[in-house]
Amino acid sequence: MNSNKENIEKLKNIISTQLTPLINNDFILLDIPNHRNIGDSLIWKGELEFFKELEYKCIGQYNRYTFKKNVVKSEKTIILLHGGGNFGDIYESSQSFKRYIIENFPNNRIIVLPQTVHYNNEANLKRDFAIFNRHNDLYVFVRDFVSYDILKVNFNEEKLKLTPDMAFFLNFDSDIKSNPAETKSLYLNRTDAEASKDSFQDSIEGEYHIQDWPTYNSTSSRMNTLTNYVEALDGKLSKVIKHVPVLSLMIDNAYGLKKKNGMDLHINRGKEFINEYNKVYTTRLHGLILSILLDREVVILDNVYGKSKNFYDAWLKDFNNVKLYVKNEY
Repeated sequence: MNSNKENIEKLKNIISTQLTPLINNDFILLDIPNHRNIGDSLIWKGELEFFKELEYKCIGQYNRYTFKKNVVKSEKTIILLHGGGNFGDIYESSQSFKRYIIENFPNNRIIVLPQTVHYNNEANLKRDFAIFNRHNDLYVFVRDFVSYDILKVNFNEEKLKLTPDMAFFLNFDSDIKSNPAETKSLYLNRTDAEASKDSFQDSIEGEYHIQDWPTYNSTSSRMNTLTNYVEALDGKLSKVIKHVPVLSLMIDNAYGLKKKNGMDLHINRGKEFINEYNKVYTTRLHGLILSILLDREVVILDNVYGKSKNFYDAWLKDFNNVKLYVKNEY
């Protein structure tokens, strides 16, 4: 059994207590993460596990390219926007989709599932909330105190909720492996737009393996760039083909033109990856969360703007075998 089982259950209860009463009708889930980030797949799967507890049904799942306005057939349908770390101005395609949904469905209840908020430009924040505050039934869930403080001065605090990440609804107890006989450490170092400018390598004890998620190529930035273009092309093709009567049958509402088991494939790769190591040093928040779910010892390093540290400060201080990196302590 996971040594943090009780702590995980507390986090799940916080989410259920805050979120369940707001979902008082059938709903759709939008902005499905149709890409290779294992962390987003963990969130998505956690959202689906949470839905099993609800009285009402999820009647559709769409990524931002496959969605069409006419799939929302009633103003009673609740719109859920996938959670994560894409609220702000780092990932504009996801944020612009939020603006589109909030502007175009003024009479539907809309719930942004737990997010980390980060803006590099204050003007972008003001632009977004000029739109968001015109909606009368919008709720925004955030994952840490810093995100909460950013939004509470720009948004109705009664509709701003603080909860942990949806990935904690995943139960991986049956996947927990005994530690490898040979002590092995992983430095899970993100290589995307949130990569830290700091190097933590001098702070890691003993020998270690350095890598990003196995769905990324940590040794070839060119290959990563090419893969990003392929993923973008899938989205653009889906956006066009969805309007063509016969060809639209090729598109899955969640996965577009990709394999329909992509979420589970990504998660399984992530579990196998983390289970190879005794100890994980991670700059990725979901490297941290997956390590907790697999009962690994984990040290939080951080991304470029403090996402993991802020999450730790909000929820993880009482967890076993979870430490926050503090300079000069390693």
